[in-house]
Amino acid sequence: MTATALGWYVYCITAAGEVPALDGLAGVDRGCEVGCVTEGELSAVVSHVRLEEFGAEALKRNLEDLAWLKQTGLAHNAVLARALAADAVVPLRLCTIFADEDGVRDALRHGRDSLPAALTRVRGHAEWSVKLMADPRPLEAAARERGAVPIESSSRATGHAFFARKRLERVARDHVRAEIEQAVEETHARLQDHATAAVRLPPQDRRISGREGQMLLNGAYLVRRARAAEFAELATGLDAGHRETGLALNLSGPFAPYNFVGAESERE
Repeated sequence: MTATALGWYVYCITAAGEVPALDGLAGVDRGCEVGCVTEGELSAVVSHVRLEEFGAEALKRNLEDLAWLKQTGLAHNAVLARALAADAVVPLRLCTIFADEDGVRDALRHGRDSLPAALTRVRGHAEWSVKLMADPRPLEAAARERGAVPIESSSRATGHAFFARKRLERVARDHVRAEIEQAVEETHARLQDHATAAVRLPPQDRRISGREGQMLLNGAYLVRRARAAEFAELATGLDAGHRETGLALNLSGPFAPYNFVGAESERE
């Protein structure tokens, strides 16, 4: 019987000696447990994967399969959630795969000049995501209320009132839009003040985010773990203040610091 061809899937990098307990943790290929490979001062959190599912040709198909992508993403994130027990983690993108253990070790050797600096940058931190969503119904109601004008009884006066109302409604919509833009900027600024670094990402497509309404802010914030409760409390307060205007703030985390491990990652 032909042996199943296996690759090496890498989830993240930690400092050697800081890899958390991984016993019994399943990888993205459910039959393969998670372990680590150490080379010098760096360790990689890894697991085997069957190349019949995770090889280059198979991935071309599978990465177009939303169900497969969701399942693999959840398993990948479950490993990273366990890895966050380490004080510093450099996460790798979904489906970072090497042909063999030597390939993993080569990658660690090649990263010995840049990876320690990245680990230092995120040490004692985690990433939090904040999405500010707009519910169009309260916003439209506010615009209509601000743009309302009384309609006179005569037909001619009613015609004038109709166009006047339309002008006022347009002005009201512009005013509401300006208020929303100001709320987005102020929200990001307040959150940024409580983070070590922050970045604004492109709004997610509704089909990907699965959220109703328009995404006005898709922010990522690098927060000291010791200040996580304070950051969450701030986000909760901002959400409460926005509800009357039809805005909703969604906080999620902590996550591995994907958006802050590059050398170019700086506080905005």
